[in-house]
Amino acid sequence: MVKHEIECPTCDGEGYIRADGLPFGPDCEACEGTGWREMNADELAAAAERQAEDAASEPPVTMNEMHRAAWDQKQELRR
Repeated sequence: MVKHEIECPTCDGEGYIRADGLPFGPDCEACEGTGWREMNADELAAAAERQAEDAASEPPVTMNEMHRAAWDQKQELRR
């Protein structure tokens, strides 16, 4: 089974909570001090939705296509 993890937003991936401006503090309870935690159901749904939107979007444009479009625009300006 794949374990979907994200950087813990509670401790910003540090694994501990800074207290009183000290460089270290107590371990983060959300991620148990690892800095990473499993995604919850809402985060998994949002990630799946973003992935589906990315898959349905237009394919990336190649450099040749960009150069050709720029050349065509330049030719239009000359007319």
